[in-house]
Amino acid sequence: MSESRTVRVEGDVVFRPRKPWTSTVHSLLRHLYDQGLPVPEPLGIDADTECVRLVPGDGGEAAWPHQVSLDAVASAGELLRRNHDATRSWRRPEDAVWAVPAEGQDVICHGDPQPGNMAWHDGIAVGLFDWDDARPAERMSDVAYALEWFTPFDVDPDSLRRRGLPEDVDRPSRIHAFLDGYGWTEPLDVVDEVLRRQQRAIDEVVWLGKAGHEPQATWVAEGWPARWASKLDVTESLRREWRE
Repeated sequence: MSESRTVRVEGDVVFRPRKPWTSTVHSLLRHLYDQGLPVPEPLGIDADTECVRLVPGDGGEAAWPHQVSLDAVASAGELLRRNHDATRSWRRPEDAVWAVPAEGQDVICHGDPQPGNMAWHDGIAVGLFDWDDARPAERMSDVAYALEWFTPFDVDPDSLRRRGLPEDVDRPSRIHAFLDGYGWTEPLDVVDEVLRRQQRAIDEVVWLGKAGHEPQATWVAEGWPARWASKLDVTESLRREWRE
C-alpha cells in the first residue's frame, strides 16, 4: 500500500505511519523547532503513528510558482544553511536510526530539500518539512540535491513549464543565487556533485525498497530506479552551460 494512502490530515496536524527512524527524526525536529527554525513541530509518537504540526505556507505542487525568481532561489539556499547550522548543536540519541546510511558527520542533512518540501510565502522559502530522509552527512549532499531541483537539471519543456520556467532558463544564474543564499564559498564542480548526488538518490530508493519500505518498494518493483538513470545523462548534457 502506498504510504500516501495512510496519511491523515486534521487541520494543521498530520498523522503518518511510524518508521524505524521516526523517534530519531522527532528528536532532531524538537531541537530545531525549539531554536525557532521553521520545521514541523513534533507532537507525539505512538506504537504505529507519528504526529506533527504542519509548517505554514505553500508546499508540494503549490510551491512551483514561488520558486521562479532568483530571490526565491537564494531564499531556499539561506533556509537550508540555517537548518544545517542548527543541527550541529543537536545531541544525537545513542540509539539513533536513519532511513539511509550516513554520508559524513559535518551536519544532519535533510535528504530531500526540493521546492515541494519547503513552505513558501510570497516567493520566499519560509519552512522546511518532510525530514524522513535525514542523515548525518557533509553539507554538499543537500546542496547538490537542491541544485538539481532549483537550477534545474531538467530539459523537458513540459516539466520546465510546470515549474514556471522557460526552456532557455538561465541555469548559471540560478546556481549562483542558491549558492550565494547558502553562503557557499568553497570551490565547487557543480555538475560532478549533482551527478554524484543523483546516483546516491537512486541507490537510496533501491536500499529502502529492498528493505520493504513504501513507497520505495513499489518504485523498485515498477522499475523506476533504472528509468531514473536517464537523469544523469541530462545532467551531463548541461555541463556546457555551467561557468565559474
